[in-house]
Amino acid sequence: MEVIFFMRTFFAVQQHKTINAGWQQCLLWARQQIHEHEGPVHLLTARGGDKEAVIIAEITLEHERMIDGGRTISLKRLMNG
Repeated sequence: MEVIFFMRTFFAVQQHKTINAGWQQCLLWARQQIHEHEGPVHLLTARGGDKEAVIIAEITLEHERMIDGGRTISLKRLMNG
């Protein structure tokens, strides 16, 4: 039996700005962005082969919270801005 592992990738999105990096880099970027620009930053994740990324966290000046069962965003939309 062959076991295949798909790497997980993370995105941080604020309005029309998006980065694609590891979890820690996305979280640090989000924390910086909320001090420079208004609006929440959403953290998303996807695995290789997925067509959509799932929102898993939201960062604002007031709070940082994990989201269970968040909405999805097309990877094509994330990659093309």
